[in-house]
Amino acid sequence: MINLRYLMMSIFSFVLLLGMSFIPCFAAEKIIFRYGLLEESLPVADLRNYAEKQEISSSLEFILKFFSQKERKEFYQALQVEMPLDLTALDQLLDTELVKDNLAFVSQGIVRRDQAGIQALDGAIMLGANSPKGLGIISFLEAYPSQRIVFNVPTILEIASKFNLSPPKIAPQDNLSSTILWKVEVQYQQFATKGRQYSACLFGDSVTAELGNTLGKNTFNFALNGLSGISLVEQLKLLIPTKLRCEKAVIAIGANDAWYGMSDELFAEKLQESISLIQQLAGNEILLIPAFYSTVLASNDPTISATNTRVKQINSVMQQVAIKNNLSYQIEAVESLNQNDALKDNLSSEDGVHLNNEGINIYRQALLKILDQ
Repeated sequence: MINLRYLMMSIFSFVLLLGMSFIPCFAAEKIIFRYGLLEESLPVADLRNYAEKQEISSSLEFILKFFSQKERKEFYQALQVEMPLDLTALDQLLDTELVKDNLAFVSQGIVRRDQAGIQALDGAIMLGANSPKGLGIISFLEAYPSQRIVFNVPTILEIASKFNLSPPKIAPQDNLSSTILWKVEVQYQQFATKGRQYSACLFGDSVTAELGNTLGKNTFNFALNGLSGISLVEQLKLLIPTKLRCEKAVIAIGANDAWYGMSDELFAEKLQESISLIQQLAGNEILLIPAFYSTVLASNDPTISATNTRVKQINSVMQQVAIKNNLSYQIEAVESLNQNDALKDNLSSEDGVHLNNEGINIYRQALLKILDQ
């Protein structure tokens, strides 16, 4: 059971990106965690009650006791995530060799008596994505075509390790473009936006990604977790051939560049390259958002954040690049989130690096205002 916490926090990160058209005749009622001869079960209904009412059953309490208070909150927040997806783009994504191969690998972690593991995942994810609020952990489970979904814990942990789903122990480097999850996400973006025109396109890291596509029907959020100038350049190189167009584009990076230890010179170079690439999509209607600060406490933890002093320097470089390119540097979009060059504690999530719901709403309203100008 010691690995159960890691299992619960990682297993859905990959499978929620996949799916195909397969109509199940059952729905999972119970989750089984199997470790050799040992098994622990959890009714899916208990997860839904926890997500909707924060009610904790005895079965769920047994599992949650392996979580710290911080991890409990993170798990609860993960249950709230529901992703509206373009079903046509999702279907195209699943027809790629990248996804087919990795879906086959993921299916090895789910025990079935028949040989329909891949089809079962396909059906659960596609049907979950077609639910009213989109794809999430619970909608995936409730759509799984069996009364039980049995996870083989040792195999699942191997899968999670392959996809680098565990948090880093030290500040990482930006190798996103070589990871499977990044490739899957960007391929989905390619299929979903090919040949389309948007009033606004957002490019950024996990803080901007938390907004989802909530800025209007004619906008698209291309933000990705962990993004820096390095991976943004690679993302744009893949998006440009799709011939999508953006009347305006927002670039909101910098925090990860600071965390990854990028020099001022390299950051300026990659930001300039990103601007040049985005100009092929959006002309000169490009807005730069300063890098997000973390709380004072988080800023002193190098495993989750750069120091705020370093973020401030990165923002200075960004402002210089904006002036050089005659672009708008929108410091007012985020200044109300900060105090004394640090994220306000009352607007921060538990990790001190991301925004809570109030902070996200402030950021959203600021973006809506500047995009409407």
